[in-house]
Amino acid sequence: MRAQKTLAILFKGYGSSGIPSETISVSGIRSDSREVNPGDMFVAVNGYTSDGHEFIPQAIQQGAIAVVSEKSVPESTVPIIRVDDSRHALAYLARRFFDCPDKSLIMMGVTGTNGKTTVAYLLESIMNYCGISCGLMGTVTYRWPGHQQTASHTTPDAVCLFGMLRKMKEEGAQAAAMEVSSHALALHRVAGIEYRIGIYTNLSRDHLDFHRDFQDYSEAKAKLFQQVAPDGIGIIYGDDPYATMMAEACRAKTVLFGEKATDQDYLLRRDRITSTGTHFSLKHGSKQIKFKTPLLGGFNVLNASAAVISALEMGLDAKKIQQGLTAVTHVPGRMEGFRSEKGFWVVVDYAHTPDALENALKTARCFTKSRLITIFGCGGDRDHGKRPEMGRVAADLSDFIIVTSDNPRTENPHRIIEDILTGIPASSMLLVIEDREAAIRAAIVQAKAGDTIIIAGKGHEDYQILGNERIHFDDREIVQKYLDE
Repeated sequence: MRAQKTLAILFKGYGSSGIPSETISVSGIRSDSREVNPGDMFVAVNGYTSDGHEFIPQAIQQGAIAVVSEKSVPESTVPIIRVDDSRHALAYLARRFFDCPDKSLIMMGVTGTNGKTTVAYLLESIMNYCGISCGLMGTVTYRWPGHQQTASHTTPDAVCLFGMLRKMKEEGAQAAAMEVSSHALALHRVAGIEYRIGIYTNLSRDHLDFHRDFQDYSEAKAKLFQQVAPDGIGIIYGDDPYATMMAEACRAKTVLFGEKATDQDYLLRRDRITSTGTHFSLKHGSKQIKFKTPLLGGFNVLNASAAVISALEMGLDAKKIQQGLTAVTHVPGRMEGFRSEKGFWVVVDYAHTPDALENALKTARCFTKSRLITIFGCGGDRDHGKRPEMGRVAADLSDFIIVTSDNPRTENPHRIIEDILTGIPASSMLLVIEDREAAIRAAIVQAKAGDTIIIAGKGHEDYQILGNERIHFDDREIVQKYLDE
């Protein structure tokens, strides 16, 4: 039998109208009318492609015993509870339905354009090595001891989120490391959570197909720090232009780290970057502590620093922090390297923004002895403006470029490629191969000892979206296939 909560308990303290005086018990909360079971409460949300208010009759027909709505609804056989914002109400109600599980966990939220996944993986490992059982929720996976599933979203919808947090708690987790996307913050998916640790990595161009403009995007990210508990800590990359904005949004203690300003709380120094990892040190007051991560890339020093500083600020042991850091030898699809017997490297990375591509290519240049070959495309039905910017970055930092398809979705792949090409000078060494597998094969066939091939854009993804069809496609599998030929 499913757990139940009364409407009075669920809505206690929330601004709403239409709550009936009689006791009505709710056995579940749904925002998709197709998933409603008898005894559920249906929350009508105005979505991207359809309006949930249109499906209220269907939800009632399937057994909904109450409906939450932003709009006036004709006379109904079940209570209609009016709220100002259905999305916010959905998170509030889901959190209360699952008994506010976040209160029993050390909640650590990571936001920023790049680095969220890596920081979350590192936090999970560090916490576990420090003896604190930690769950992970992010772009690649949702997992905790005894449970793992493929992620559907970077930050899942509120009902799924709070349901998983309760399972985490019930199954022994003491902490949760979460990626918190700008979509999740703007759409109130994490409303109500008080984070013990809030982490900001950086801000660069992304998701401008969703956000009105860059200001709207940055304001969405800053919302995370409004949810850091008063006794929590905001860990902020101080060299980023938006660091001050994030710090001002935080109602708790803020800790800044970086390489440029000497007055930052933690001063970072990159000691040595190789093809097998990175050595760095953090100076805090009179102390200087050295660390090493097997992860490739100068930008991963920033990700590692964010995770390490979070743990240090929680008072955890530096030696155990180092053990947890070293244990993460790779993060799926993030500078994931494959060594050819012919002496060249193939690196698969999720970089799908100009800034992320630039970081990946600069990192690869550090250990590339000969040519740097870049394969990339851009997603369809998404921000068009970043396409020429990514073309320019690839041209500036690569010796050879192959422009291909990413996830074209319903957009014409040729149009996407044409947009990319407007940013690439005519003098560049360039091939256009629309078929992604053929593009990867072409690069591997021509590569020689000392070369590095960067395959950017899809990273951990094991699918490609062509039109409305989702087919199996994994860059890493394709790489292995042709390396083994």
